[in-house]
Amino acid sequence: MTLETLLPITGLGLYLANLTLGMAVQLRYVSLHRMRWVHHALYFVVFVAAILAMVGLMVGGSKWWMLTLTLGALAVLPRYKGGTRPHMILALLGLVGYGLALL
Repeated sequence: MTLETLLPITGLGLYLANLTLGMAVQLRYVSLHRMRWVHHALYFVVFVAAILAMVGLMVGGSKWWMLTLTLGALAVLPRYKGGTRPHMILALLGLVGYGLALL
């Protein structure tokens, strides 16, 4: 597996992990009350991984521009409190960006 394919797949995996953690917190399956920083730290890692995924797709000549949807959603996401409708829509929109880039 080349770096051009490994970076986007890793980025998607991290995105899905953070999305799953956020959903688990909202559905009260998990409590991060004293450790909210875990979700925020993972968000930062996800953002950096999305940038690296875009670079990997650029080098590989794939649909890197689709990740602008993901990066845009990640950039705007902190403006909305977790659990609100816009926060959820943006999180899912970012996932769509990965889907379009990797199809």
